[in-house]
Amino acid sequence: MAILIKNPETERKARQLASLRGQSITSVIDGALERALAEAQPKRRKLSLTEMIAATDRLHEEAGIRSPLPPVTKEEWDELNEIPGLEDDD
Repeated sequence: MAILIKNPETERKARQLASLRGQSITSVIDGALERALAEAQPKRRKLSLTEMIAATDRLHEEAGIRSPLPPVTKEEWDELNEIPGLEDDD
């Protein structure tokens, strides 16, 4: 697949960079595009644990979820997960 570069100065720069680097014109254009795309992507930063907890608390508040939820006892868990017709062999 071909790309037509209509600007002679742009073509000259691409050829000069390819020559200086010992690469093909395709390689230098591809590298330049990769760098430009990486720079254009929104920067994502990692959240701290404190920030994640605060975000979770805001979500719970906006959704009307009581937080923290009370612990569930084994009996409550078993009752919630009871499958009709399935008996323990104990």
